[in-house]
Amino acid sequence: MNFFRKFAAFWLDFSPWLLTHMMIFCLLGGYFGYDTLGEQAAAYYYEVLFYSLGAAVIFSLFAYFSFGRKDPRYTMNSADPFDRRKIYGCFSGKKASLMCEAAIDMSMNSFSEALEKFKEIGSCEELSREQKAVLFYYTGKCYHMMGYPSNAAKYFRSAVEEGYDCDDVYLLLSRCLVQNGSYDEAIETYDILVRNECVYDFIYTDIGIAYLKKGDGNKALEYFGRSLNEGKNYAFALGGCSLAYLKLRDLEKSEEFYKKALACNMNDICGFKIFYCNIAESEGLIDEINPNIRKSMITGNEIIR
Repeated sequence: MNFFRKFAAFWLDFSPWLLTHMMIFCLLGGYFGYDTLGEQAAAYYYEVLFYSLGAAVIFSLFAYFSFGRKDPRYTMNSADPFDRRKIYGCFSGKKASLMCEAAIDMSMNSFSEALEKFKEIGSCEELSREQKAVLFYYTGKCYHMMGYPSNAAKYFRSAVEEGYDCDDVYLLLSRCLVQNGSYDEAIETYDILVRNECVYDFIYTDIGIAYLKKGDGNKALEYFGRSLNEGKNYAFALGGCSLAYLKLRDLEKSEEFYKKALACNMNDICGFKIFYCNIAESEGLIDEINPNIRKSMITGNEIIR
């Protein structure tokens, strides 16, 4: 089936040239044939060209509707503008079309189809360093969207090594490293974003979470405090301070910021409560936290997970 698709793609590229020349020959044969070939010879010549033209048209339609028809979802305008600029600024021709299709597949959660296209492009030996960097970035992004942070981190590292130097690759790599438990490497990568003065409002809270998972409550509190002072990701930073104070076993301060986070309608309150409960359990503080807070985290004898 793959052979027929490739042949159909070739034929659909070749057939406009063939049909155009056959029509020209038909017209020229009909116009000059009677003078140069005689009436019968010209009629025969014209008839052969006419039927050949008809056969070519029929074969082209068959190739189009059987194998070569373009899926309407793969029109270039279906891709995100950022992806179009990134892909068409680096790739051209068939590779650009295939990359764009893969990006569209990712947007529709067709991850296996996207990975197949990335592998096909990666098998080309003539890829430049810039093209490899972009290919690795999108492959890593696909694995990240699939929920495979280890695979994603490998490709994001490769993208950076090949010269991909945009803030988004460092952010995604950092988050994957945190998920993998590589906290020191994640913090080093986050530091690159801080030095680059990135535009992400959540950068300090991300770093605070990395320190919190690493077990360093003081550094976590420092970054959540910086986020509060600069008014960045404010409600989340309040919740982060609550978690950091809990890690530091300061229950009074932790409860104070816990209430502030809820009052500010912090995003993902359920996830925040689970995180709070996990830290309290790891620090042996489950029985010591405010009963009203504990009641919202425990159903019966089960801790919310």
